Amino acid sequence: MENEKNEIPDHYLDALRALEYIMLQSKDYFGHWIDAIQGDIEEWQTKHLSASHLGHYGGMGSFNDLGGDAYFTNIQSITYNLAANPYNIENVEKSMGTLGLQLLGWHCPNCGYSEVYKDRIEYYVINHVARSEVLEYFQRGALLELAKKRVKYQISSFEDEITRVSEIITNSQIIITNRDKWKETCSKCEHKLDIFHWVLNDAEDQFIPYDTSAKDLPDNVRSAFK
Repeated sequence: MENEKNEIPDHYLDALRALEYIMLQSKDYFGHWIDAIQGDIEEWQTKHLSASHLGHYGGMGSFNDLGGDAYFTNIQSITYNLAANPYNIENVEKSMGTLGLQLLGWHCPNCGYSEVYKDRIEYYVINHVARSEVLEYFQRGALLELAKKRVKYQISSFEDEITRVSEIITNSQIIITNRDKWKETCSKCEHKLDIFHWVLNDAEDQFIPYDTSAKDLPDNVRSAFK
């Protein structure tokens, strides 16, 4: 029985170590926060406490203000939620939020014209791919393995996903633009544009408006591509 217990993944420790590994690749950027995470690892391994990690969040200049790529921010979110309850792994996905999982663009409430910048498509795809992989590796207690795998941020399916999503956007009557500067007014009627969000429908063949005040995304887009 003892051997079986030892084989159960320590998801919180795995997430901390994944953060540490990513941060060590950019020492100048993360600075003293590396020491902080290493202290959190020691606290968990020696005392089985997680209060120090929770103390890094909140207020200006806190750990969550650092930013980072989609892999870092998703693992950071997991680590924070596990620090609050290290053994509640079932609800981690629901607690991660929906940042980056909607397609962000512009919409004219007057004539219905809609557009999205090409770089927002890349952002959307990266966040979906990263969320999917992070959750997959988290369930196996293998986030450190993923951090090492993605250190150079090479996603083999990235360009294919960009193409696929771009085709769906075009079929949804949304214009893809490479505009370098933001344009406040509609290209068709000169009415003021509104910020707009879309998500894939259940059939995953069209982008539909998303109410950002809604509590949850549809199941088919909540985690990632299916």
